[in-house]
Amino acid sequence: MALKAVFSAMKREGYVVKDLDLYLLGLNATDEDRAIDVNAPSQAGVCMRARYYARTGATRDGASVDARTRRIFDNGTKTHERLQEYLLKQGMLLMDEVPVHNYEYNIQGHTDGVLKLSASERGILEIKSINSNGFSALKGAKEDHRKQGLVYIFCLEERRKFLQSTYKTRAAFDKSQSKRMKEYAKLYQHLKDGGKFTREEKIQFQCELHEKMDSILYDTKVPITKAVFLYENKDTQDLKEFTVSMTEATSKNVLAEVLEEYADLNLYVKEGEVPERIARIKSDPACRWCNFRTECWN
Repeated sequence: MALKAVFSAMKREGYVVKDLDLYLLGLNATDEDRAIDVNAPSQAGVCMRARYYARTGATRDGASVDARTRRIFDNGTKTHERLQEYLLKQGMLLMDEVPVHNYEYNIQGHTDGVLKLSASERGILEIKSINSNGFSALKGAKEDHRKQGLVYIFCLEERRKFLQSTYKTRAAFDKSQSKRMKEYAKLYQHLKDGGKFTREEKIQFQCELHEKMDSILYDTKVPITKAVFLYENKDTQDLKEFTVSMTEATSKNVLAEVLEEYADLNLYVKEGEVPERIARIKSDPACRWCNFRTECWN
């Protein structure tokens, strides 16, 4: 953990805050289970050079998350869980924490859920928490979120078409379960033993999520073309929703650009070639919050 953050925590007065901050700082030593050498939908549109460093395991600046930032992240996670629980109980959300992947572009990640938009239509759910200033300014889904949603639509629709073209009957689909489970397991070989679950248990859980989503996709006869973004004002709990549709020409163009970037990045990683830097100076706003400033500029 960063020494500056530790020293700052040690100076706190009282019974609770200091020890709590030190505990939260200690969580930085816990290994993450996030896959590294994949194209994450949440990184769509991010600087190509930064994504290259992330995929090749380059050293991050300030790898430790300070205690306040940890609380902000966890508060966002709890917002997701609360809204997912509401929608699951209400019945519109068919499944939460949906795994997505695409072999052609090496895409892997999770979306917040799959919605029942009508008796036959299914759509993506993405939940975002945002402060009052950002919330009041929202007139539509933010551009980086829109790209992320389009990638999720692409992955699930491609998977739906593959399943339905490969397995002509439900019986054939059901019979393929063992084969598909083995394929899913290959996506999670990076997982490690944890405090609550073993590596094998984690892999099995992810495989079961894929199997559940495959079953939903196989029974979905209408193309998946929409992603619904649900924004919650973290200060007031007010909600706004915006729908991004793949049927719009602009959406198709945006997705094409994102997929082209993924293909280029895959080639950069394969060849070990670092992409060009987009900024001219280290103080460029694009570099201000980058986790790889030192690696990039050295």
